[in-house]
Amino acid sequence: MVFGFSTAFSVRPVPAQEPNFPHESERDLVVIPLRHDSEGLRRSGAGARGAALSLPFFDDFSTPSMPGPGFEGYEMYQRWVSGSARITSTYALNAPTIGCATLDGLDRTGYPYNFLEVNTPGWADTLTSMPIALNGYFPESNIHLMFYVEGGGRGNAPDPGDDELVLEFKSENDVTGEVIWTEVWSTDSITTETFTRVFVPVNQFQWLDNAFQFRFRNWGALAGNVDLWHLDYILLDDQIDPSTFEVQSEVAIIEPVNSFLREFTRMPWNHFSANPVFYMRDSLVIEQRNLSTTQADNIESGFSVAFNGSSDTYPSPFQNTNVLPEAPFTTPIYLGNNPQGEDFVFDTAVSDTSAVFDVAVWQSSIGLLHTEKVGVPDNDSIIFQQVFDLDFAYDDGTAEKAYALTAAGGKLAMRFALEVPDTLLGLMIHFTPYYSDAGDETFLLRAWADSAGLPGAELGENYQFHTPEYFTDGYDVFAYYSYDDPIIVEGSIHVGLVQGSEAMLNFGLDKNTNANSGQLHYQLGLGGAWLNSDIEGTVMIRPIMRADLTDSWVGFVEVPTSQDLRVFPNPVKNGMLQVEVDDACLWRLFDSFGRQLLSGNWQAPGIYSLDITRLAPGTYLLTTAEGECTRFIVE
Repeated sequence: MVFGFSTAFSVRPVPAQEPNFPHESERDLVVIPLRHDSEGLRRSGAGARGAALSLPFFDDFSTPSMPGPGFEGYEMYQRWVSGSARITSTYALNAPTIGCATLDGLDRTGYPYNFLEVNTPGWADTLTSMPIALNGYFPESNIHLMFYVEGGGRGNAPDPGDDELVLEFKSENDVTGEVIWTEVWSTDSITTETFTRVFVPVNQFQWLDNAFQFRFRNWGALAGNVDLWHLDYILLDDQIDPSTFEVQSEVAIIEPVNSFLREFTRMPWNHFSANPVFYMRDSLVIEQRNLSTTQADNIESGFSVAFNGSSDTYPSPFQNTNVLPEAPFTTPIYLGNNPQGEDFVFDTAVSDTSAVFDVAVWQSSIGLLHTEKVGVPDNDSIIFQQVFDLDFAYDDGTAEKAYALTAAGGKLAMRFALEVPDTLLGLMIHFTPYYSDAGDETFLLRAWADSAGLPGAELGENYQFHTPEYFTDGYDVFAYYSYDDPIIVEGSIHVGLVQGSEAMLNFGLDKNTNANSGQLHYQLGLGGAWLNSDIEGTVMIRPIMRADLTDSWVGFVEVPTSQDLRVFPNPVKNGMLQVEVDDACLWRLFDSFGRQLLSGNWQAPGIYSLDITRLAPGTYLLTTAEGECTRFIVE
């Protein structure tokens, strides 16, 4: 389903220095946002259910079990109090079922706990259960907490011996009422590609009350999405013998599906509707696992598509039979070239501007407590939205790593093939901080025509400087950057930017798709050759098109640019520029490559003369620390 007491202490080493020659690099991500839509849950908000839960307590993180805004009415599925752990579906590798709880170095807003002191470890995320009624049970009741755990996965792994995951049980002092959290299990060793199953007994009287709780906490780096721990398939129940325990009747999907399109995850409606069959996938594969210790037979599958409340279901003509115990397996889902039915294509008659289809890919419902999950998908199904709007996207909206160039004047270009002529308005870009804040670095947008698969002639003129934007009010947020002027485009185009310095801007890198191969090119400095990217994944850059719409469009976060800073004359010829400011300010001057040339401090409002006699002819940007900026031309 796709829709945080130990005595351990350590000092993390400073991150390894990058080589001193320009290159492209893949980096562990520091801020990984979480989807707002059906593919994830925000980690704020909440109100826990009032009554204590009864046994069995179970969560495989396929349902909205963590409190959050937008999930009112789903309190029956809540298993955790408000905290800083989060549900993910793309970070773990070889998870028992789809959906995991992930603990890392991010707070509940998606921002690092300690962005400045990267060498200082500490307690980070917490995953705390709701109260569970254990009164009436005894130490001999054989109550155990079972869970599966993995470190790292597709993300940054904890450092063995330094970073730790801890499990604690809650009790209360009978006299003072003081809450006591007792460490009952911990690990500082990791398996980065497989999950380990753990059993912990609940066998002491102080825990057997009507408000028992347990919590997981991670100790490690606080500088972002590093030192990841993943938890799945958590079960608390009585009469569990670890030596003989077997998972009974559990077959689950283990990886998400994010698109029915052949190469895009999103695209403009007017491009799709011009040639819909071409853009549809012929088939896809569901990745599944038989978690049971018995053979599974006759597992059915299929998909459903809904639009504006009307839904159609397409069962697969095939069944999986004789699935081995505790084994992964796959099931093909045919869209085109269906051997026993009509090819599926999204209906272009539903709209002439945009469309959003709700898609569910499912298998037979087989699993623990699956009959109680009414109204939400469980681990036997995946839901996602197929969006046709204004943007092209190769990525699935989640960033497991970060991508960066380390060259002043380095250029990045992502190729997109257009079905129809259109107008390029801007780019949606997902940046993420990695130890150091790149918010003061600058870049210029660029667009290129295609030349035998590589960026060719530059399209349009873009002199507006931009800076990376980071957000703490949401997850997986893209910032919108507009081109100086709309650009008429057709055929294949390349969109991207040129960065001003060698500082790494750290673009989101989606590791679950791989459009970089053949589509992403980079250039290391002025005059360098365009190179094919060797980094597996997809850099998260999305072009925004006009898409036949004549009205203004809304819905994207745009980077603000103030024009309150006034300069004259413009263009300037005599080497002296007059600058009028309304208040005292710190200022900086940049060239068209984003390189800082001059800086200073005007200590009062007024008109100042700026000596630019040494500047070559061209376009320049003057900015203030308050965010005001203006362009001027030297002739």
